[in-house]
Parts: sequence; C-alpha cells; structure tokens
Amino acid sequence: MSPGGRLAPDRLHRLRRQGLSGAERGLEKLVTQSGPRGEPIALSIDLRVQGALEDELAAGAAQFKPKGAVGLVTDIHTGEILAMASWPTFDPNRPGEANDEQKLNRAAASVFEMGSTFKAFTVAIGLDTRVANPNSTFDARQPLKMGYRTIHDYHGTNRILTLVEVFNHSSNIGTAKLAEAIGPARLAGYFKAFGLTRPAAIELRESARPLTPRKWDEDDIASVSFGHGIDVSPLTLASAMGAVLNGGQLIP
Repeated sequence: MSPGGRLAPDRLHRLRRQGLSGAERGLEKLVTQSGPRGEPIALSIDLRVQGALEDELAAGAAQFKPKGAVGLVTDIHTGEILAMASWPTFDPNRPGEANDEQKLNRAAASVFEMGSTFKAFTVAIGLDTRVANPNSTFDARQPLKMGYRTIHDYHGTNRILTLVEVFNHSSNIGTAKLAEAIGPARLAGYFKAFGLTRPAAIELRESARPLTPRKWDEDDIASVSFGHGIDVSPLTLASAMGAVLNGGQLIP
C-alpha cells in the first residue's frame, strides 16, 4: 500500500491484468500470453445466439418478474456453449456499479432444484436398463406413500399411465414408481455417469458443486427422480441433457 492507503502503482497494474471472473479468469493464462502478441482468443460463444438469448431472457424477466433467470444454448454434439446469459445483468464496462446479485453467473455458479426436467433422465435410465419400455404401465390413480412422504401429481389424470404418458403428463407418481423399479444403486450410478453429482466440466472457475442426497435409499430416489432433493447448476443440467439427446455420450 502507498502512504495514502492506496495500492502502489505496480500492484494496481498487476491487479488490472488479472481476470476477476468468467472467461477472463478461466482463460487468464492464455489471455496474458496472447494479448501482448495481439493474438485473438476464440470462444465458443456465437454473438448472434448470445444476443437473441439475452433479449428473450430480458423479455421473460419483464413479464414474470422473477428474482433471477438464466438461459443456455449448447451444441449437444460438441459440448460447446453457444450462449450463456444470467439475469439481472450489469454493464461490464462499469463493474463497480453492479451488486452481487447482478454479478452472479446463475448458469454456472448457482445450484437449484431443477424439478421435472429430471424426469427425462429417469425415463432414459428406465429404458436403458430395460426396466420399462414405452408401453409399460404405472398406476397413478392414487397418491404414492413412500416412507414419511406422500407424492402427488400436479398434472396427472388419475389413471393408469403408460411410460410415454407418464412423461407427457409429467407424472410424479409414475416417475417415482419407475425409480423404485430401477433401484437406488442403479439410479445413483446413472446419475453419476450423467455428471449430475459433480461440477460441470468447463474452463470457468465458477462451476458449482451439486448438492446430492447423503444416502441413495428408496425415499431419496423417489424425490430425486423428478428433480427434488438434488440441486445442480443449469450448466450441469445442460451437460447431462446433452448426453440424453446426442445418443448417450457425456461431453464436457
């Protein structure tokens, strides 16, 4: 520190060259090596897709007034992130005016219960293990009692459903029964293989670690099967969903 309590010029210069977050921090070594030579650094971001995503996210936030929002567009065959947006946002040219909520990258650095998006994984696991096929039936006429909890359907039809109908009607009861048939050990193994139990593999330092069940018993897997009791980042979810959609390959 200088006598006036300010950073010495050489220290201030070094700080200005350090990335604080995002790509600048994650790729700091590459930036500091390439910058002085005037060499560009290519990112996977497509500016056209990024612009469209930010516009849609801002429009959705204006309509629904959420505390926060996030959007991602990825290439499921390469793992490349074509667009990543978090709201509320801030002007990167004026970072000092932004608060912590604005600077938070919700796509990578925050974890959430992702709810019914997880049903895609449970159904895929049921099909891959051959525990079920599209025509398998599940009785969703009554709430399902498992341990200390009772599972209800919020979009159900109170009837016996095929696996396709369980997915189409987003049946919590049918999905929980499918998870019960798969079993805790197999479901936990697949979730690990999908990358849902560890931070998403990406250059960003902000990739958050999921919050997973302490034990994978029948009570836990019933909730986890439809996205409750497990918290992951949107980035982790997108990576795992890519494996579902590209034929089964988990790509960083």
